[in-house]
Amino acid sequence: MICTVHQPNYLPYLGFFEKAFNSDIFVLYDTTQFKKNDWQNRNKLCIPGGWQWISMPILHDFGQKIMEVRIKDPEKNLMKNWRSIKVIYGRAPFFKEYSPAYEEIFNSKQEFIADLNISIILAAAGQLGIKTKFIKCSELPELDSTSTQALIDITRNVNADTYISGAEGINYLDMDLWNSTGLKIIFQKYTHPVYTQFNSPEFQPYMNILDLLFNCGPKSLEVLLNANTQKDN
Repeated sequence: MICTVHQPNYLPYLGFFEKAFNSDIFVLYDTTQFKKNDWQNRNKLCIPGGWQWISMPILHDFGQKIMEVRIKDPEKNLMKNWRSIKVIYGRAPFFKEYSPAYEEIFNSKQEFIADLNISIILAAAGQLGIKTKFIKCSELPELDSTSTQALIDITRNVNADTYISGAEGINYLDMDLWNSTGLKIIFQKYTHPVYTQFNSPEFQPYMNILDLLFNCGPKSLEVLLNANTQKDN
């Protein structure tokens, strides 16, 4: 049983979903501390000749868990973000087919950033055809541990024997501690694919997942996996 653990980011990039595809269980780490000006409330939109940030304003106190962080003026800012997405991607080849699910999410007046992000993640995974089981960390037994030990505990809590880490995990995980557990670990090696972006002659990598879906439609999973497929899902 393979699992991965990741914060529920806002409109995650392709590598996030490649990790999901290669896992049996994906734990959305909503109980870890919110990190301001990181990927939990912002991401990148492709525009002609480059990219721009899209950010969801939030109400944040230092030390809050991601699941505790509220969206600032959700009725206003959810619609403002959706209008930005619609203006930029409205003429993409598969926007009309794939956008209704996200329009519904942005119209739902979500109050918490984690709930918004998880709704988007689940919708995107469904459209990609990813069958992985997603679980919120807040639904698992409460953790007293942090850092490497917390990831070990989560892996054990979902009865997995193998954990997929991001490529940078080798730089911050306590590998002596990890290796003492007998759990296996795989470090992600994701090569970003190149695909046609309707509004940019020069390919812009590391955009949000909607950039892929709206440009590539039913071929999105094939493009996302590129040459990185490790698991027959």
